[in-house]
Amino acid sequence: SSRRRARRSAWRTAPADARDRLLDGLEQSIEHRGGYRDTTLADIVRYARASRRTFYLVFDTKDEALLALVDKNDADLIAELERAVDPHADWREQVAQSIEAYFSHVAGHRALYLCAIRELPFLGEVAAPVIRRGSEGMSALIYKLSDNEEFWRAGLGPAPRQLAMMVIGALNELVADILESGRDIMEGLDLATAATTALMATSFAERRTSEGRGGTSKRKHTRTHRIR
Repeated sequence: SSRRRARRSAWRTAPADARDRLLDGLEQSIEHRGGYRDTTLADIVRYARASRRTFYLVFDTKDEALLALVDKNDADLIAELERAVDPHADWREQVAQSIEAYFSHVAGHRALYLCAIRELPFLGEVAAPVIRRGSEGMSALIYKLSDNEEFWRAGLGPAPRQLAMMVIGALNELVADILESGRDIMEGLDLATAATTALMATSFAERRTSEGRGGTSKRKHTRTHRIR
């Protein structure tokens, strides 16, 4: 609020590590409270070893802190997936590498992932940009990771946005179901790998040639859709 911003200007600057400590404190609170709804500001500052004053130097509200935490986690996940995938490996192995990295990341942030999938949407319009950034970021990453010689050699190629969204949606629901049941998240690894591989094996070449439905494609190079 404008009143709070005015107060901020009169206060001292927050410690350099305050933001990271508060976000870590929020994630710990979500984990120990079993969700975001029951997390309090007192919980956050206790786990962060900070004061309420420091909190309000960094964030206006608890919801603002959650949005920042989810944004950070999404960025960390994307960076981790990029590091995990070898673009020179067989395309199926690339899929397996990315899914294993994804599940390993979820395993380290179980409560936060469940919160982001199940609770975040209930914040309403304020959460929409964060949810959209996360989805678009993952969609762009899937496109980038599938745009290499190994995918092209198999007759595939970069995954279009709608296919990427299907992959993201399926993974989110599988992860949420496992987390809600209290099972080990790695139990879903094999299923997620097989399902994602099957989705990625969709014939992109057929989609391209259908642009000229009823006639021949105008593209000079038509790639086969056979999976090798």
